[in-house]
Amino acid sequence: MFPIPVAPFIPQRPPFVLVDNLLSCDEETVATDFYIAPDHILVEDGLFTAAGLIENIAQTCATRIGWLNQTQPVRIGVIGAVNNFEYDMLPSAGKTIQTTVTVESSVFEAIIVNAEITCEGQPVAHCKMKVFVMEN
Repeated sequence: MFPIPVAPFIPQRPPFVLVDNLLSCDEETVATDFYIAPDHILVEDGLFTAAGLIENIAQTCATRIGWLNQTQPVRIGVIGAVNNFEYDMLPSAGKTIQTTVTVESSVFEAIIVNAEITCEGQPVAHCKMKVFVMEN
């Protein structure tokens, strides 16, 4: 069944799509991948930016919400906070990153997650993020 293209599950559209495929998803954990095209809007000097990494995490959260609510219209989310964001490296254009997000807690429309990004098995970045899901 997996991988599945994420386009039907997220509100973002090109050129601001930062996830390609849903690799796995359940109530607590979601994993996606993203190929970093050399001409992507968030590539600078051949490297994917830190802002791109953060938005990739947010879009991975959006993928989870869309996948779990497939019978409803796609919902929009807003980043409420990013805590303890650290990156070990900025991945090069032409590489594929994998992002795993695990729900720590969820209260009403607020979701707090822990996120990790890897590239070719090497750690790229991690953080805690709070996302607010807007009502349809």
